Amino acid sequence: MWRTPNLPDGQPDTAAVRAARAARRVTVAATVLFTLVLCRWRPWNLFARAGFSSDFYDEQARAMLHGHLAVNPAVAGIEGFLINGRTYLYYGPFLAVARLPVAVVNLIAGNALAGRITRLSMVVGFVVFCTGAHALAVAARRWWQRPASSWRTAGFVAAAACSPVLYLAGWASVYHETELWAAAFAVWAAVGAIRFANEPARRPAVLAAVCTAAAITTRATVGLGIAAGVGSVALWCALRKHGDRRDAVTIIAGCVAGAAVHMSVNLARFGSLLGLPVERQVLTLNNPARAAWFAGNNESFFSLRFLPTTVVHYLRPDAIGFERLAPVVRFGPLATNRGSYPLETITPSASLITTATVLLVAAAAGAVVLVVRREATWLLLLAGAALATVPTFAIGFIANRYLVDMLPMLMIPAAVAFIRLSPPRGVGWHRATRVVFGMGVLWGAFSNVALATWTQNLKEPGFTAWRYQLDAHLFAAPSPGIVDAVAGAEVPQRDGTVGLSADGDRCVAVYVAEQGRWVPLERANNARRLTGTFTPTTGSTVLVAGTDTFSLNATATADTLQFSTSSTSGEVSPLDSAPLPWNGEAVAITVVADPVLPELSVTVAGRSALFSFRVPTGTLTPGTDFTVDPTDQNETLCRQLAHRR
Repeated sequence: MWRTPNLPDGQPDTAAVRAARAARRVTVAATVLFTLVLCRWRPWNLFARAGFSSDFYDEQARAMLHGHLAVNPAVAGIEGFLINGRTYLYYGPFLAVARLPVAVVNLIAGNALAGRITRLSMVVGFVVFCTGAHALAVAARRWWQRPASSWRTAGFVAAAACSPVLYLAGWASVYHETELWAAAFAVWAAVGAIRFANEPARRPAVLAAVCTAAAITTRATVGLGIAAGVGSVALWCALRKHGDRRDAVTIIAGCVAGAAVHMSVNLARFGSLLGLPVERQVLTLNNPARAAWFAGNNESFFSLRFLPTTVVHYLRPDAIGFERLAPVVRFGPLATNRGSYPLETITPSASLITTATVLLVAAAAGAVVLVVRREATWLLLLAGAALATVPTFAIGFIANRYLVDMLPMLMIPAAVAFIRLSPPRGVGWHRATRVVFGMGVLWGAFSNVALATWTQNLKEPGFTAWRYQLDAHLFAAPSPGIVDAVAGAEVPQRDGTVGLSADGDRCVAVYVAEQGRWVPLERANNARRLTGTFTPTTGSTVLVAGTDTFSLNATATADTLQFSTSSTSGEVSPLDSAPLPWNGEAVAITVVADPVLPELSVTVAGRSALFSFRVPTGTLTPGTDFTVDPTDQNETLCRQLAHRR
């Protein structure tokens, strides 16, 4: 990927060497930033076990080792599809196949690496993406026969690296890993096709074929569009007798093979070449509203009715907001449904204008050049990359990660603009262009890191504490974004708004708003929750905690423990937990009675025992056999924020 460029006479191309060195430095710097954000600025956590979905490819690889595609339902969770009593994942097979060596280790060492490789995979994918950007710039330079330029080549790599692909560092998950690798393969597939069209040979043909097949089998919605563009270039070259037709056939065969593998796997899982049985997904089975939405959309994720909503939002200039609290940049307003059928899920998302600004401007300029000069090869690739974005615009979901699907469409013409166009002649124009460009790249890095930080830390108490501690050092009280969290009141729509709840003069709980609901950050012990130890009495029912009208009881036998509720006012329906194993000793227990959420729950030794959305009024008081942990008051954040109101 970083071969030493040579001139036709075999001598090293000094300018090209300098350009490659500059691009390499940009890639290293961007990768370090990506890795630090991905690891929450703790690089030693690179191999720490990540959260939900980070082990999906590990589990799929494990299933492949055993000769089938069905996965463990406990791993798949709500993302699984229940088909004939078995559970399947819908993600492409390529990254699972790449995980087979890891699966062998997990088989021997008892899943020691499950969920620990996702961050490493994402870092490698980011490097592949950046080197693909460099290769695309070099391919454009050779196509247009331009001399090598360090700032143009490295600048293009910087613009690509400091785009929404950098935002993906905000979540070590199967969703972001898949997006990252699909974009990387798509860029390299375009590089192979351009190299082949410029200088037909076996090597670029194989590169285009392999990367296209990899893109399809990683994320089919992106890969199939890229395959259309790459395959069209190969067919165009073959019809024009440009090079050995067998090499063109190699590219087309790669496109067909990738599609065939994807459809074969999909058929084996779901009995359909391309479709997904959305009504059989666990999330849909457990959510009647989601099931009704799919029923109204022909049991599909996609519809052209969503285009007015998605196109407008992903191009709107106000998709981000600003505030004085760190990290300063935040997501703007949620998308507004504009079509004849509402989207199923709308999550906070920026737009191409706000977080891929440099690439978008350069892409617009480059597209004009391609159209004016009628460059068929580049236009075919651009059409394929644009086709790859259609499923993203037509899906009934808004998510910031989907912006990455659009990057290949921007990078192809943007590479032309970086290599082909020059600022107007005159004193100061070159310097002004570089200053504006540098500011654009810095903005891309800052905005995408800020949004990644929100995604990564929104529900972390330490993040909220840090934001307001920094604000206290810089500004006098009050701080913005702090409101009262009142039971039954409407939750603020702006994610990150902090809510405080009080019991008399005592601040007892802190919440943060996320997608129209409160998420608890801190709840004071012996107020909204009771945390400590409880000693059951064998053969009798005793009070765990209660109010004047409500009681939570525990009944113990020789080896089991069961919880039940009763209410004289009827505010909480009678509930009985399943019997829990008990060894006759005191148990660690947490009881939560939170009217703001609302939530009534009992957790014993980390295991959920009872849950209800109906919460008793009044403050819970512990029974005589309940010892509240005096060291776990958990009121630090609440007191800190109360002083900043």
